[in-house]
Amino acid sequence: MAKFLIDDAGAVTIDWVALTAGILLLGIMVVYAIFNGGVTNLVAEINSTLSGIGTDVDVGDTPDINN
Repeated sequence: MAKFLIDDAGAVTIDWVALTAGILLLGIMVVYAIFNGGVTNLVAEINSTLSGIGTDVDVGDTPDINN
């Protein structure tokens, strides 16, 4: 039993399992945030911000390309 408790060969495997589980959990959270209205709210905020910006650009007369 003492030899089993001293042996740490499986510790690396446990580290990789925990790291992989953390990465998967983070990925699931990102996907949930994207598909749960996160992108919709972002686009709505950008649209309202851009709608409030006025453009005072004078392009002058447009050329008549038919002549």
